[in-house]
Amino acid sequence: MWTSVLVRSYAWIVLLQRHGLVNNALIETGLTEAPLRLLYTQGAVITAMTQILLPFMILPIYSVVRNIPDDLVRAARNLGAGSFQAFVRVTLPLSVPGVSAGVLITFILSLGFYITPALVGGPSTLMMSTLIGQQTTELLDWPFAGALATALLFATLLLVIVFRRALALNKGFKLG
Repeated sequence: MWTSVLVRSYAWIVLLQRHGLVNNALIETGLTEAPLRLLYTQGAVITAMTQILLPFMILPIYSVVRNIPDDLVRAARNLGAGSFQAFVRVTLPLSVPGVSAGVLITFILSLGFYITPALVGGPSTLMMSTLIGQQTTELLDWPFAGALATALLFATLLLVIVFRRALALNKGFKLG
């Protein structure tokens, strides 16, 4: 997490290129005879973005789960709940704010991802940010780029409102 997104994206290029570490390991173990096309694919973009964004999902969840008192789970276990049932009925509902914060942070960060899809996915992989960049720099279609950016803004605002309402309902609060 302390390393730049650009450095981590280049690391994925080193790992996934035609004669990279992953392909060499696959050939050495005999799983494949020829190098596979791993770089410049949708799977490479998803893998790289997952690795880069995973800490932003884990940290809010960890923060919330860490603050759940152990007495609550212990009380559920003493009242006859099994491990799974105690998790589903106590830990999971209390961790919803952390999960929703992680989803929201990760979603908003992934919307603006430009470097990783451009480097690991190449020109054939279009995410929303790379599509907007392509419309403004290569095709010079400013109105379409503006429409895409506006649609992206409204989708983000809608998601934030939905999450806020869901959390308010979960806590029993009303939004004013």
